[in-house]
Amino acid sequence: MSEAENPSRSSAPRVTVEDVRELCGASTPHRFRRSNATIRQSNLDHLIIQLYISGGVRGDYGATPIDAGAGSISLLDLGRTVESGAPGFSNINLIVPRDKLPLSLRKRDLHGVILDPKRGSTRLLASHLSQLFHEGSSLSEPERAAAVSAALVMVEGGLFALQDSEVATQRAAGRAVKHAIEKHIDRHLFSAALSPERIAASFHLSRASLYRLFEDSGGVQAHIQRRRLEHAFDALTQPGRMRLGIGEMAYHYGFDSESAFSRAFRRRFAISPRDARALGQARMSAPRQPSMMSSETDLIDDWLSALGTASSRAS
Repeated sequence: MSEAENPSRSSAPRVTVEDVRELCGASTPHRFRRSNATIRQSNLDHLIIQLYISGGVRGDYGATPIDAGAGSISLLDLGRTVESGAPGFSNINLIVPRDKLPLSLRKRDLHGVILDPKRGSTRLLASHLSQLFHEGSSLSEPERAAAVSAALVMVEGGLFALQDSEVATQRAAGRAVKHAIEKHIDRHLFSAALSPERIAASFHLSRASLYRLFEDSGGVQAHIQRRRLEHAFDALTQPGRMRLGIGEMAYHYGFDSESAFSRAFRRRFAISPRDARALGQARMSAPRQPSMMSSETDLIDDWLSALGTASSRAS
């Protein structure tokens, strides 16, 4: 029997007509269960690519909950457990041995993957599966083998599109979680209990996940310190806001000592806390002079504003 291989994919093994089965199924409402005992007895190691023409399926493919409707394409690994229920349905099934799958598919966990019918790649694969089933008997063996290989390439394409969508969704979710954590930090900025451990517990995150969200800022602890220093800068340069001494401010903003606070403040703003306070007081005490030229007070205002803005941008 002749064989055809996909010349565009070096990772794709040879596929023959004997390797695969194309089936069209229909059923009244039923439940389907494939247990570990059934898997051992059947000794099947195949992937089923299922196109739902009407109806659908809902249940658990292993640990993955699924809900596939008409037009969806589901992937079922016969080496894994299934507990599902379906209303009346009709579908087309392409059954492929695992060792005939392209390497990129064999390396992935495909059990329970659903390809969305709204995606063009899914509709293209659905059309191809339908044509393969209805016209398969008129194709030569090499043509049918090539058509199956093409279907597997389309599955790969659909998975890449799904992966891109998942990445975008994860990034959007990450931004939303980070924004919520930033608001939480600002609300509890002066609490001695504010810590990465408490934040991780409050948002049900691991420490590693929390760090990744704030990795660009040097971690969540660095973000907390930066926000505290920014508040301290405003308090020092606007004397009416706080009348604490530098040492008292250090403890108020979560530092162990005045020297630690001063070092962090200088690293952040290139000026000491005492000098920042002196400039703020000079601004408050300098008389306003009606003039077309900027007064000394205006220059101080502009300098302090620029200093704070530059620091925020650097973060």
